[in-house]
Amino acid sequence: MTVGFTLKQLEYFCAVAEHGSFSAAGARLHVSPSAVASSVGDLERVLATQLLVRRKAHGVSLTAAGSHTLKRARILLAEAREVELVRGEDGSRLAGPVSIGCYSTLAASVLPGLLEEFSALHPDDDLSFVDGGMDDLVPMLRRSALDLIITYRINLPVGVQEAVLYECDLHALLPGGHRLAEESAIDVQELAGENLILLDLPPSGRHTLDLLSAAGITPTIRHRTQNFELVRSLVARGLGYSLLIQKPRITHSYEGLSLVTRPSNPGCRGRPSCASGPRRPG
Repeated sequence: MTVGFTLKQLEYFCAVAEHGSFSAAGARLHVSPSAVASSVGDLERVLATQLLVRRKAHGVSLTAAGSHTLKRARILLAEAREVELVRGEDGSRLAGPVSIGCYSTLAASVLPGLLEEFSALHPDDDLSFVDGGMDDLVPMLRRSALDLIITYRINLPVGVQEAVLYECDLHALLPGGHRLAEESAIDVQELAGENLILLDLPPSGRHTLDLLSAAGITPTIRHRTQNFELVRSLVARGLGYSLLIQKPRITHSYEGLSLVTRPSNPGCRGRPSCASGPRRPG
């Protein structure tokens, strides 16, 4: 039997289904929207069925056949990834490239050492990575575009295999010279009247707002951004405070302005973890 479709067509179809449009899928896959649309169209012709309903300016939606095909496509892509990653006969070399995803705020402190060590242990193998928020990383893990992701243990999908890498505590980030800078720890109630600079990279933003809500605080959000270093720079400029888990060793912003970090109360413990897809029986 000759199979008329390709794994790339399945990957593009899954990306469109998960991101809701050809343009969003193209951005995630780093290809043009027209290339994605053409590939999905070819898949529909091979299967002789319509998988997507195209709505101009409103993205796409799955047909009944598309929903069924999406489930099967994810399984096939997962199986293909497992075949690709089978080790060589001596068990020392990977037969294919390894792709990992990393939550953006962790990337700068976790990935460099990981990449260096991987290169030393597997000089003939290829390790690639993407960084982003959980809204990007989890769908890629589900469709096996990534072998594993490094992120916090928040909103991980059911069934993933995970291992905690280390632990860290929530802290308040303040500009140097702040009225509370000399305190050993900071009660968030003392910051209730000040502006919040919100790290809004999913799921961090929602997690921070939930924590403040539980403390009876409805914060005034002056700025929100998905950029970790921009949060630090805005705080250093005195535009507000922030609550963060990731804590760089440097105590200045990109502009050289001083920053102060203090444990927060209430606090929470972050557990950066390595998560891979569900283990298959066999």
